[in-house]
Amino acid sequence: MSFKNNLKSELKYQDIQLKELSGRINIPYGTLLSYVNHQECIPNIYVGYKIAKELKVSMEYLITGNPEDNYIKQYIPIYKELLFLPPSVINSFGKIIHFLYELYKNKGV
Repeated sequence: MSFKNNLKSELKYQDIQLKELSGRINIPYGTLLSYVNHQECIPNIYVGYKIAKELKVSMEYLITGNPEDNYIKQYIPIYKELLFLPPSVINSFGKIIHFLYELYKNKGV
């Protein structure tokens, strides 16, 4: 997929309007609009970084549509949902995962 399609897809997934993203990263709306309307128009590295950081995805993901590691791909939907939970809930999940890991490690399963 292209940067254009990956950006559109991610905005839709996160339910973010292009105008909202524009305000969050302080990039003109028209500039962002050109990235989703023109196949060959891609941002410079600075703008691409700001977009990726705000959407909490990697630049590689926006460019290629693939996560950095295929093994991680299966966990991306869970990770994206965790990003929107409060820190106290994430901390609780971390403790549960650590407990399960120790249980698994000690039983040698």
